[in-house]
Amino acid sequence: MPSNAFTRLSVALADVDAQIAHAKTFAGGKRGAPASVNGVARPGRPFTRAATVMLAGALEGYVEALAIETGKALGYSPQQMKDLDYVVGRSHGANVGHIHNLFAQVGMPFVLDTVGWKGLPKGTVRKFVGDLAKRRNQIAHGAAPQVAVVVEVERWRRLVGSLSQALDTAAAKRVADVVGTAPW
Repeated sequence: MPSNAFTRLSVALADVDAQIAHAKTFAGGKRGAPASVNGVARPGRPFTRAATVMLAGALEGYVEALAIETGKALGYSPQQMKDLDYVVGRSHGANVGHIHNLFAQVGMPFVLDTVGWKGLPKGTVRKFVGDLAKRRNQIAHGAAPQVAVVVEVERWRRLVGSLSQALDTAAAKRVADVVGTAPW
């Protein structure tokens, strides 16, 4: 059974998938896109940009919710939960530092260095998270590159799915190690 944070992430990822699917309609489901449609240059680009921002936001919401859920499962006191909520409220974006800081609060320091899977070994997850955060910031602050590539967003989408599964497993293991039973 996944965490509640994972279940909520699945809903957000469905929205990301819809944006990706819409962007692909401009390229007929193949790589590349027409230079313009009805005078609109790169018509799929707004959807790939939207998918990127939504994906980064979904990851941010997930890691914040998972850290809080893990704190509760560890039996944190009301004051400890208030402190954890404060840390969540003071950090912005799904970047490496943000994620490491959040999970350090629940006894999982440098968590991104401890997870990996086939195709993305331990120690390389932080580059993927950093790349996604950088692109999200470029888009959100108006400095997005001219090229918005569907296959890149699709790759990030798959990696967010794998990362969330790995983090859910790591958090459940942390709770089981401390309290004796897995929370989800």
